[in-house]
Amino acid sequence: MTYKEAMEYIEEIGKKGSVLGLGPVTELLKRLDNPQEKLSVIHVAGTNGKGSICTFLEAMYRAEGKRVGRYISPTLHCYLERIQIDGKYIEEENFAHLLSKAKDRITDMVREGFAIPTAFEVETVIAFLYFVKEKVDLVVLETGMGGREDATNVISKPLCTVFASVGMDHMQFLGDSLEKISYEKAGIIKDRCPVVSYPNRKEVLEVLEKEAILHSTKIDVVLPEKILILNEDIHGSSFLYKDVEYTISMAGEYQIYNAVTAIETKLLLDGKVDACSLHNAKWEGRFEIVSENPFILKDGAHNVDGADALKKSMEKHFTNRKKIYIIGVLEDKEYEKMMAILCPMAVDIFTITPPGKRGLSACVLRDCIRSYCNHVTACVNVEQALQYAQMAYEEYEAAGEEAVIVAWGSLSYIGQIVSKE
Repeated sequence: MTYKEAMEYIEEIGKKGSVLGLGPVTELLKRLDNPQEKLSVIHVAGTNGKGSICTFLEAMYRAEGKRVGRYISPTLHCYLERIQIDGKYIEEENFAHLLSKAKDRITDMVREGFAIPTAFEVETVIAFLYFVKEKVDLVVLETGMGGREDATNVISKPLCTVFASVGMDHMQFLGDSLEKISYEKAGIIKDRCPVVSYPNRKEVLEVLEKEAILHSTKIDVVLPEKILILNEDIHGSSFLYKDVEYTISMAGEYQIYNAVTAIETKLLLDGKVDACSLHNAKWEGRFEIVSENPFILKDGAHNVDGADALKKSMEKHFTNRKKIYIIGVLEDKEYEKMMAILCPMAVDIFTITPPGKRGLSACVLRDCIRSYCNHVTACVNVEQALQYAQMAYEEYEAAGEEAVIVAWGSLSYIGQIVSKE
């Protein structure tokens, strides 16, 4: 099987729908000798911050010389980005070879009357096979969506389960309340497996704690009052936690809590943290400076909690700057609420249609925003939006007014916002 044939097969099974539950992926893994059981896994669920927490964990373990596998979705740049070891993406040849191996078992399953696994389930299986083949020391594994019925929830004995910030997202699949969503996320908790949580809302923690009791374990919750923030600006933060000073280069106060969630996980597992390793942790598209001339930021705020966090960061760091937005969102998100949170701050907004079937039309988004901002333009692509945004930026700067361009929304387009410097 060539890589081209592999991608055609992934696209083909992606059209076949899905069966609720973990039955198909579990059956496929069994036929492949359960590679997931041969891995040491830290399993991470949540709504916002999963990727940042995983990045901090990866940095700490790599600083010790460990080989760390990551399974990521969504991706910013390319398909193969989702399966990587020490930051290096799986090669096309490896992906095609492992998919060919899985395809043979899937063919047998279908012949015997089993349901076909989804594309995401097959990709998850490929990741496990690859990590076993490459003999990684550790896998930092993100759930795709939810937890209880997520394809990654085939790990029976993780080293630890970790919860990032839990909020309202994917309600059509996970439930229409924070409690229901938390219940689905909590499904990754396993018997006597340690649990660490970001400083989540009370109603989230109550659900996590109830699930932990059912599995004879307890939750170690990060407490903000035990963190002393020394400095927090657009270039990162420094803080004290348990009498140790840490510096991170990811901006935003919430990244401090993400970092401490990762630190607490590492301390819980082996009691050792290389404080210097966190400074080198980078996670693209999270309140990230793309360019300083013109000043351009990008942020993957794609749900209501993400919009709230971005608003707080904007108010703190760019109070007196004219805010110019580039926005693209998916149609199944609560985009009206997101626009109500962030768009009143903007002076100019340029909308785009993100790639994929779920991308909300730039024109629909423009019409939604008009009640919050007088200058809204629907653009044909990201390149045009950047061009128009930079023209507006230059006009404000020429008039003696500082400005900032912020590209935010769906991660599916954020990777296209790159520096031209």
